[in-house]
Amino acid sequence: MRPSLIIPLSLAILVATLPALAAGQAPNNAQASLVGFSLTITPDTLSIQNESSANAAIIVTSQGLNGPVHLGASVSPSSGLQAVTDPSSVMVLPGGNAASTLEINATSAQVGEYKINVTGSAILAPSQSVTVTVHVTGPPSQPSTSPPSSSPPPGTTGPNNQQPSTTTSGSNPKGPSTPKSQGSQSVFDPVGVMVAGNLLAAVGTIGALASMYRKRTNPSRVSS
Repeated sequence: MRPSLIIPLSLAILVATLPALAAGQAPNNAQASLVGFSLTITPDTLSIQNESSANAAIIVTSQGLNGPVHLGASVSPSSGLQAVTDPSSVMVLPGGNAASTLEINATSAQVGEYKINVTGSAILAPSQSVTVTVHVTGPPSQPSTSPPSSSPPPGTTGPNNQQPSTTTSGSNPKGPSTPKSQGSQSVFDPVGVMVAGNLLAAVGTIGALASMYRKRTNPSRVSS
């Protein structure tokens, strides 16, 4: 065969085989794009107190994947809050799902916001990840255990908010005695006594003067 004919024949063969090669690879690419899985976490936002723990549910759903999915968790910031998946590997079947648990421990965590990144990886599928937001709060304030100070009822305090003295004396231990109400009593009135005495003296004087006047005007009656 002449060399001038080799190149045109090679190009013709290549052009003829390209559609067949493309048709043979298309099913494999389509099959690869259908294999995978998805991750969901419930709840994806948590609020817990420090020195406590909480859980979240991880659901792995197969999207054509038939095999194991390995799960892991990382926390940001990395100090204080701890998170692990249990179990750390689940098996999924096409059209099915599997469950795992995200265990969150805030025993040594400071108050603040944390992000937990949960990842799933498989040999025959792309990796997937979801994020959980955790708000760590402080413990609730404890009510005061000291007894409340007793205050006297209204109207029982004296001047300057002082309570009346409860000191007792004498034979009455229950407090100062209150005099009992008594009937009308005579009251000595020196002014009245003086006025009455003057009136009696005046009456006596008038009587004496009247007697002397009668003696003078009727001497015969006196002599007889």
